[in-house]
Amino acid sequence: MATVRRRTLEEQLTPQQRRAAQLIVQNDWAELLSEDGRKKTMQEIAEEVGIARSTLYEWKAQEQFIEYVNYLTDKQLESMRSEVNVAIMKAIRGGNNGLPSVKALDLYMRRWGLLTNVEVIDDRRERIESRRKTDEEVRKDIAELDAMINGNEAG
Repeated sequence: MATVRRRTLEEQLTPQQRRAAQLIVQNDWAELLSEDGRKKTMQEIAEEVGIARSTLYEWKAQEQFIEYVNYLTDKQLESMRSEVNVAIMKAIRGGNNGLPSVKALDLYMRRWGLLTNVEVIDDRRERIESRRKTDEEVRKDIAELDAMINGNEAG
């Protein structure tokens, strides 16, 4: 399935655009994944692909290019899932300060469907609106109150 999506996205781009997208994603992750943590400038990426920097910026605004960059980024994230799971488990076990993280526990429980949100529905307004009186009922109540007041004054 992922292969079909990748192929579909790649077919919409030129080889230069695909290479530019790959370099952009690599560059975005450079701080974390490269040995020196150095990020390239857009000018350096454009030169490596063999295009003008302005062309690179034009591509970055195109829907197909953006979709391909997002696809590559999602794949990079998927490859790091085990690191995320290890970090969550470290936080659950106490992390740096020795205290278990409630947030990490919450994430773990939600991830495995052991904790779900409960939605409370407040229907008081509907019940109040359903008890509203018609104009005729209000007139009748007023008449009864008038009769009680007049009856008390007379008595």
